[in-house]
Amino acid sequence: MNSYDLLTLFRGTGFSLLLAIGSIPLATILSVLLVSLARSRFSVLRYIYVIYVWAIRGTPLLLLAMLIFYAMYAANMPMPPYVAGVFVVGVYHSSLLSEILRGAINAIPRSLFESAKTIGLPANATFTKILVPLVVRQALPAYINVCVMMIKASSILSVIGVWELTYASREITERTLDVFPVLGMAAAIYFVICFTADRFGKRLERRLAARGFAHELGDA
Repeated sequence: MNSYDLLTLFRGTGFSLLLAIGSIPLATILSVLLVSLARSRFSVLRYIYVIYVWAIRGTPLLLLAMLIFYAMYAANMPMPPYVAGVFVVGVYHSSLLSEILRGAINAIPRSLFESAKTIGLPANATFTKILVPLVVRQALPAYINVCVMMIKASSILSVIGVWELTYASREITERTLDVFPVLGMAAAIYFVICFTADRFGKRLERRLAARGFAHELGDA
């Protein structure tokens, strides 16, 4: 493996990071919208949420990527591979994040909201001063874990022609037959990225804990 191969791997790493940067906000926004359906007073919206979560979460990400990519072509609405990749990863992980947020909201005692009403706290203040801090406190560790999963999920998107780190490493191994050095370097890059993201999440959690938004961490 020469310097050109290393440069190719680093270029693939850049595209993997771009996929994560695009899909994480998309999944977060979709999960918030889904939770609003889950907590709606209309039963039909709650059923839509349940069907969405079970259908998406119960479908392998690889199969979902192929279904969405080729379905868009069949509908004469082709999507560029990278756009499709961001969409697929975001949609799939939104079903996971929505359940995390829903569980965090359900973990908040109703007595807190009743107490807020008793003291006359406005609805917007209840949302910003009670709901948001407690939801962040409950959901942040699991949210960070899903974000790390989304970084690694980009490796599956090579099946729909998305050129990223895994795709680049496969090209190099097919050309040079240096299987273990190339794949070992790719694995090391994934580890560094995911470890850095995890450490960043832990640091963020500590900073939020100091403000009452998250649990205080140990030395993990």
